[in-house]
Amino acid sequence: MLSAYSNNKEIITLLNLSREKIEQLKTEHYFCPACDHPVRIKNGKVKVPHFSHYNQSACSVYSEGETIEHLTLKEMFVRWCEQEDLSYELEKYLPALHQRPDILIGNIAVEIQCSSLSISRLVERTRSYQEHGYIPLWICGKKLFSRHHSLNELAKNLCYYSEKIGFYLWSADWEQAELTLHFHIEEDWKKMLFASKKTWSFYSESLLNIVHFPTKGNIHSQRKYKIGELLHSYYSDLNKKLYRRDEKIRVIQAELYNNRFHLIQLPNWFYYPGLHIFCCRGSDLLLKVRIWKLVQFFDQNVISHFELIDVLEKELAKGSELFYELPNIPYKVIKAYCLNQLFNYLVDCQHLIRVPTGWKVSLGQQDQSTSTILEWLKRIENNYLITATPLKNVIR
Repeated sequence: MLSAYSNNKEIITLLNLSREKIEQLKTEHYFCPACDHPVRIKNGKVKVPHFSHYNQSACSVYSEGETIEHLTLKEMFVRWCEQEDLSYELEKYLPALHQRPDILIGNIAVEIQCSSLSISRLVERTRSYQEHGYIPLWICGKKLFSRHHSLNELAKNLCYYSEKIGFYLWSADWEQAELTLHFHIEEDWKKMLFASKKTWSFYSESLLNIVHFPTKGNIHSQRKYKIGELLHSYYSDLNKKLYRRDEKIRVIQAELYNNRFHLIQLPNWFYYPGLHIFCCRGSDLLLKVRIWKLVQFFDQNVISHFELIDVLEKELAKGSELFYELPNIPYKVIKAYCLNQLFNYLVDCQHLIRVPTGWKVSLGQQDQSTSTILEWLKRIENNYLITATPLKNVIR
């Protein structure tokens, strides 16, 4: 806590004060803006000077034990605002929400997340901001996003989405004094992370221009995968996990069995394109099962484009439990993204064929042998999947 009330209800902020001045302030009495309980000044040599509750406090808004990283990043963002003469409020308590963002810049609630947080609490706080007209800007600290080859569940639920740059995530490095945008985020079937990034040094550019970059900035990103390798590795991995009786795979196999499918004898579409649908919790095979059950009713029939989109949207609306919470992304955006991915996969695998009156649905052989699948993988081993933002993905 970097700010507190004095006896006469004046907000006292410790930022930009010398250690000597802060020592002089310790003779006064101060109170928490949220619970009104007494707080004290801590002016040690390690952490940034701050206010702290006494040991027996039960305040649920101003938590104790902030790291040096968190306190320092708050100070750095404040200096950035002051350098640009941006109107800001540090640790502004919002009584209607019973929350306080680290920094409030207009209606942008900056939250610097340097430690663990339950997903339920993340969802609650994010939606509370949104319902009261604030835009939450979650920024990951180094500990939360230190493993750049994968995303833990919390980091994934801190992601945003823009048509310009796809899924993206903010992070800040207090030691390097850098703010980074990780964008065009994708995962393979093992949830290995692929991402492009753009980094700004603190104070180097307009903070608000950077914050609005995902929706207003111009950038093009392209990534090239050897699709034969992706798919072959995916198929081999499913085989191995099924043989080892991997618990997660057994759950998927049970669902497939109920629909008269076998994990390693599925139509090619189920394995294609070897990338995981990013917003799906766990395997995206369960989502594909639902879509496949739907389109098989139209096998060998022609369906209009609007009718096809309508039935796919309705099916996706029933599957919310298959997706991460992703509170920073409206559910309609998640559905639209998934619909676009699944639709393109069906077209690429020639299960949807364009005809003058709409789409011809042709599912082909639904019960394949392993040798047939391996032959298909051999045929496409030299093809490439090129994913891009903001342009459409292509196969070459």
